[in-house]
Amino acid sequence: MSRNWTIIIIVVLFAGMAALAYFLQQKKKAYVASPYGSIPLDAGILIEAVDMPGLFELLATDNEMVDGMSEIPELKSFTGAIKTIDSLTHEREFIQIAGNNPVLISIHLLGKNRLTPLFSFATPPEIRDKHIRSLLGDVPGYRYTVKEYQGSNVYELVRASTGESSLFISMVEGVIIISPSHILVEAGIRQVEQEMDIRDLPGFRKVSAAAGKNENKVYLLFNNMAKFISLLTGKTDEGIASYIPELASCLEADLYIKNSGLVLSGYIETRDSSQVLYNYRFQEPGSYDIYRYIPAGAALFEIMTDNIHKPLNSTDVETRYIADIVKSQLVGGMARVYLNIKGQDKEMNKLLLFDLRGSNATEEAFAGELEQYYRRKGIKVNDYIIKYKPDAESEYTIYRLPVDNLGNELGGRFGDYLKSDYATFYDDVLVLSSESGTLSKFIYDNILNRTLANDLSYREFESTMPSRAGYYFYCVPSRIVPLLAGVLKEDIVKGLEKNTESLRKLQAVGYQFVSSNDMIYNTLSVMYKEEAREEAKAVWESLLDTVAYSKPLFFTNHYTGSNEIFIQDMNNNLYLINSAGRILWKRPISEAIKGNAYAIDYYRNGKLQILFATTNYLYLIDRNGNNVEKYPVQLRSPSTNGLALFDYENNKDYRLFICGTDRKVYAYDKTGNTVRGWNQFTTNSTVTCEVEFFRVSGKDYLVVNDNDNMYILDRRGNVRVEMKEQVSRSDRSMLRLTTGTSPQMVLASEDGSIKMVNFNGEVQTYSVNEFAENPVFEYFDLDADGLGEFIFIDGNRLYAYDNDRSRMFSLTLSSDNIIGPYGLEFSSNDKKIGFTDADASQVYLVDDRGKNLSGFPLNGTTAFSVGRLNRGSGFNLITGGRDSFLYNYEITR
Repeated sequence: MSRNWTIIIIVVLFAGMAALAYFLQQKKKAYVASPYGSIPLDAGILIEAVDMPGLFELLATDNEMVDGMSEIPELKSFTGAIKTIDSLTHEREFIQIAGNNPVLISIHLLGKNRLTPLFSFATPPEIRDKHIRSLLGDVPGYRYTVKEYQGSNVYELVRASTGESSLFISMVEGVIIISPSHILVEAGIRQVEQEMDIRDLPGFRKVSAAAGKNENKVYLLFNNMAKFISLLTGKTDEGIASYIPELASCLEADLYIKNSGLVLSGYIETRDSSQVLYNYRFQEPGSYDIYRYIPAGAALFEIMTDNIHKPLNSTDVETRYIADIVKSQLVGGMARVYLNIKGQDKEMNKLLLFDLRGSNATEEAFAGELEQYYRRKGIKVNDYIIKYKPDAESEYTIYRLPVDNLGNELGGRFGDYLKSDYATFYDDVLVLSSESGTLSKFIYDNILNRTLANDLSYREFESTMPSRAGYYFYCVPSRIVPLLAGVLKEDIVKGLEKNTESLRKLQAVGYQFVSSNDMIYNTLSVMYKEEAREEAKAVWESLLDTVAYSKPLFFTNHYTGSNEIFIQDMNNNLYLINSAGRILWKRPISEAIKGNAYAIDYYRNGKLQILFATTNYLYLIDRNGNNVEKYPVQLRSPSTNGLALFDYENNKDYRLFICGTDRKVYAYDKTGNTVRGWNQFTTNSTVTCEVEFFRVSGKDYLVVNDNDNMYILDRRGNVRVEMKEQVSRSDRSMLRLTTGTSPQMVLASEDGSIKMVNFNGEVQTYSVNEFAENPVFEYFDLDADGLGEFIFIDGNRLYAYDNDRSRMFSLTLSSDNIIGPYGLEFSSNDKKIGFTDADASQVYLVDDRGKNLSGFPLNGTTAFSVGRLNRGSGFNLITGGRDSFLYNYEITR
């Protein structure tokens, strides 16, 4: 845990509230005497915990949060006190003194920069000073002294070896007061004598009365918080520190703690209309559906569901005309968004969104007003209209505005967020930005459905928040560091920039409030995961209805020459997705694809169609998703293997082979009719592997493997070669043709031995290792020496053997749920093996030494394909993720 990670938590969670709250436990306790009367009135944060011994043990024992806080000079007295008190809590006398009473922890600022805690709890009636002496006298390595202050004994616990003070302890009127500072202990003693206590500060009793009776609680006293915030900002009279007292009077939050984070909820009380949050007491709550348009990579957003900041009446005539067109269509919801676009100035990363009743008529009137204005100025359309084309088949309009204050005019103070130089309409949302490229990014992410509404991490987080609010703030802490420059101290920001990896464990922080009971009800939620959030590396991500199922097929668009992606999801929906990631069409079918899909030129006119088989049908569809000719064609028998496609003479006279449950090998032509003259060969048992075709020395061989036998046939379905011995092929083994002067077929048998089959029926057997039954096998020239290598996957181990069967390398994988391997050829001397670890959701590309290609592994869960999406571009890897997105990665070699 780094120092800087702790600091950003403190910032996000109201200067330490949530960091402390994380460790509190829930138990029902009862006061004997009230410790509230001992809390000095300058406390900024007050925590009421229900189990002090349990709390301190949790805070002090192997806690990386506390260890990180110990590195911060301003917090050393706090963390040191926790560890010292923890050493006391295990003593019998301490347990007797503390009883089962709750504890108050108040945080105070001593001097300019020392945050110091004061611990206060009631004791059972029978406790006397002698019990304190007995406790302190038995602490190993320490001694104590005692002095009197205003009639009460103050005990100083001193480290025996150094004489350094550790704690000061006193008991006054049945309340124990503990602090690492004698100044605070003495202030607590004085406070007991005062008529007014901290509960008499504005708003305290009202929010306390509305709190949960049996929950841990946190109180924020806004007027005192300014000094705390100044420790982080370095400024007391400007910025956040000066703004805090103007917000409200007092906040209370009940604490709900889970392994994955925490939730705090309670009320804010505002004194009068001079405080910023006062007007929000009367705000109508609403749903914040506008978040559905916010890109998933956003660093933060703020949503107002009811615009209590009334739109302005601009003195600029043109601004007023343009705004009046939109104002009547506003439905209240608006959002301020900061995108996480790396390398771009933070002001250019801002968006302002307004929810509209309908955008078509509004945009038409909006564009008409702009046209009139620019015509009067003699400005041509091309100078204020930007056409954004994410691909060759779609187009969106971005408008350059004549003024930059439209956001203020529509959103009042909330809209005073950016210079609105550009605008666009998307669905029923008006979007403003100072940069046209940022609007293009917004449009593109929405086209691909790459929004928070479809982000698994956000959806998990959203379940911790109420569904209606007046105001909603959300951020990903690791992404907001650029925004902190000029807000926090410079050294803090620089430290955070170097340690964002630790911040990524904080997945999300969200805060909402809504008017309730003449107060403001708050919810603060923090989601924490030990495994840091992975930032996407994909060029684009396109959302499917559910997880991808089939292996992606690169399919050429005959109009543009670019490749598109054909794929099926787990719900049997078919998709065609263009090179920009936009879904061109989606079509459901009744069954899952078996084996591979193929691109064929059915009409021999250079326009391709997509051919594939399911259990009961052959399908042929065009690039618009429509059936070709009489397809789909019902198979003569339900299939048991994937479809095999061959074009013997490269003349587009295709032959389709598939095996049925009746054990027959069926041959179809491209029209879906069975091939005349084909002998429907019948195997001895079920065929699960695809039919293979080889041409060797001018002769054609069709090879079929059932569970126990290999059959080598001619093109009419007759046995061409009698096997000298039978070969039992692993159902996860590829059948390949070896390289060299005398080609052989190579496969792995069920027992993992290598079988080399000559085209005269002779079989040679080799063993390279003892494998479990039915290992995965591939034969591929990985080292580009002209000779193939033997690749095995057995359980969670991948093995590569050279052509002479000597081991090249082996890898231990994280699971045994491996998809692949696939031999990939980027050039004649650049070859790799790829596979997917489905359980770990990782895609790997390794070389002939077993080393990962730069940038790998990548996120991915399904089978993948590698090819070029655009002419002249690099290679792209297309795979599906467990989050239902299809990922396009650019491979850098």
